[in-house]
Amino acid sequence: ACGCGYNVSYWPLNVEDGRAPTQNALGLDFRTQLSPLSIVMTPAMQNTITDKDGRRYNIMVVPDKTCSVNRGLSSTRGGQLAKVMYNPDGGVAKERMRSPRVYLSDQWMDTSWDDALALYAGLTKKILDRDGPAVLAFDCFDHGGAGRRLRKHMGHGQADVHRASRRRSCAFHNRPALQLRVPRHREDMGICELNTSYEDAELSDVITAIGCNSYETQTTYFLAHWLPNLQRQTIDKRKQRFSGERVVATKIIFVDTRRTTTIAISEHVAGKPHVLHLDIEPGTDIALFDGMLTYVVDQGWHDKEFIAQYTNGFDDALKTTRLSLDETSRITGVPVERLKHAAEWAYKPKASGHRPR
Repeated sequence: ACGCGYNVSYWPLNVEDGRAPTQNALGLDFRTQLSPLSIVMTPAMQNTITDKDGRRYNIMVVPDKTCSVNRGLSSTRGGQLAKVMYNPDGGVAKERMRSPRVYLSDQWMDTSWDDALALYAGLTKKILDRDGPAVLAFDCFDHGGAGRRLRKHMGHGQADVHRASRRRSCAFHNRPALQLRVPRHREDMGICELNTSYEDAELSDVITAIGCNSYETQTTYFLAHWLPNLQRQTIDKRKQRFSGERVVATKIIFVDTRRTTTIAISEHVAGKPHVLHLDIEPGTDIALFDGMLTYVVDQGWHDKEFIAQYTNGFDDALKTTRLSLDETSRITGVPVERLKHAAEWAYKPKASGHRPR
């Protein structure tokens, strides 16, 4: 699956299904007391709408337990798919924007489409003229809608805003790029997809989380895929997939300026010895990465064959970013020993000779 799965039920208002499993959309037996958490439903998962035929209908959107991505769980937005459906009679439809908005001083202000597009196009042109397309990024922050519109336009070969602005970085929803949903977007536009699988988190020896609070935001990736690995539920799967490698309890490294609920939960399920928190000073993450890269290369823990085959200018980049752990510690505020600890977890070859995954 490429995204979270949900089951949608749709029936006329004031019509009830039966209590037997074969008589209701949930397939549950309401003739007896249900077991705890056999299903989780909230008011946000239900809505009442008026369809094109003028009749009123109930809509229910419930997470799909058989989906390999969310496994019956819902993200903060996914759990409200029914609530946010358009309804001309009211509800959240009344809260939808009717015009573009511009952030002025300390608040968002409504503006006209002419002014918004003039500002957007003018700022884009100024960046392109002064700095070029490499520094320009685009974020379609929605639940996939922007991606669908872009795919439609690109599929028809129409000129779009991405080609016109020559930007190379584009993200939408939970992805740092448009993935492979757009044919030849990597070759034609230079927008690279996210080449990771949800299952990667279940097979990892070490997970590194940078600047995210995934439990607080109820991220499905964390709940359905990180936690099972941290709870040692996927050790057999890892042994089967990577036979001959040494498989031990998974560790997790957090790079965050503060201690979050995600760190606390991870310590609870994985054990404190398997959780490392690099509490850097705000704005010093680049120094952290430069120092870690320098140390890992100096130790010889980097994949020389991969770098030689798939990268360009690595040696020049290493010269530019070289930073000692002492200097890294001074900048980030993280002790040298903890920096070494993180580097060893993430990059030092295992006893079996394999690199950590």
